[in-house]
Amino acid sequence: MPAPAPNKLRSPQGGNLNAVLRGVVAAVAAGIFGTTIHASLFYAGDVPIIWGVGLAWLLLGLLVYWAAISSGKMWAGAIGFIGCYVTVGLISYVGHDQMILSSAYFKYLPGPTLASMLWMYGMVVPAVIALMAALRVMRRRHREA
Repeated sequence: MPAPAPNKLRSPQGGNLNAVLRGVVAAVAAGIFGTTIHASLFYAGDVPIIWGVGLAWLLLGLLVYWAAISSGKMWAGAIGFIGCYVTVGLISYVGHDQMILSSAYFKYLPGPTLASMLWMYGMVVPAVIALMAALRVMRRRHREA
């Protein structure tokens, strides 16, 4: 049996339930792992170098992109982003752990507090970029089909 042409992408599999499942997996994975790694940092003198937020944003963007492309539905990626935000909110609300610091701690822990604020309020940036990239790929697929 001949192999498919290298420029032809595999068509998305599954229906709506599969798309929801992929969005939920992306949401929970990005929420848990992103929250775990977002506060990774080091100091260059007194300046915090917050590299964990960049890695957490990259993870979120890749998972949102994966959910949309692999299911063929943009809303699966949106579920991944919204679900990630809800997961991070639940992690910061439930329990007494301090993985997400509020802005009240900025005076005492500026690096981790800044990382928490960037993770919580900046996660829309990689999600929108990932959704726009997925839309571009899906439009190209549609034109080629």
